[in-house]
Amino acid sequence: MQPLLKALFDLLLPSFCLACEKPLGSLPELLFCKDCLKRLRFIRSPLCPCCGRVYLVAPSGDHHCGACLAKPRHFTRARALFLYEEPLKKVVHRFKYQGKTACLPSFTRFAKNLPQVAELGEVERPDLIVPVPLHPSRLRERGFNQALLLARAFFPKDRRVTADLLVRLRPTEPQTNFNGAARRTNLKNAFGIVKPHRLTGKKILLIDDVFTTGTTVNECAMVLKKAGAAEVMVLTLARVKEDY
Repeated sequence: MQPLLKALFDLLLPSFCLACEKPLGSLPELLFCKDCLKRLRFIRSPLCPCCGRVYLVAPSGDHHCGACLAKPRHFTRARALFLYEEPLKKVVHRFKYQGKTACLPSFTRFAKNLPQVAELGEVERPDLIVPVPLHPSRLRERGFNQALLLARAFFPKDRRVTADLLVRLRPTEPQTNFNGAARRTNLKNAFGIVKPHRLTGKKILLIDDVFTTGTTVNECAMVLKKAGAAEVMVLTLARVKEDY
């Protein structure tokens, strides 16, 4: 009876690859076809122990990158699950800008099996898991905060996930419109804290979708630490590849 029900369910609600939209035929654990799954690049050492920058050319072991040596970050450690390149970029874009949240169960499956999630979420035992916030105007426009949905996907039913402490005080332009110092200017005084007493002495894990230069999470980490947080770590779904 069960195979018949499964066949009927697959017929009524067929599965498609999140990236190329190829029919998958049955309900798989991951909504990626074999070809797209092979193209996903998971992040592994060697990398920068602080910002998580990936060393693709010279695998000489983990070592701090020039940017982190030149200017210390406000977070102690940042890690990501994937390199931000196709076919993942297409999936993230559809999720973020078209509201296609069917990717979230697959991200939950990935998170269960990747060491960086267990390292930051379980071994380090953060007191609070905090998503990077959207401004209310952007939240109304989009209908959801992608960072909050990712936090819940990475750590399902985890009561440490909280979205009522870190807030965005003013709307900002998308960071993709800026480079370098302009990114920092765009985010200056953009974040604030509600109920700062809840942060005193706490270890925070900050969640966002994509780590590009780290300006956004670094600004959030600075605000959290000024409010009394003892330490801030960062976990993102993906990280932009930097060339050498």
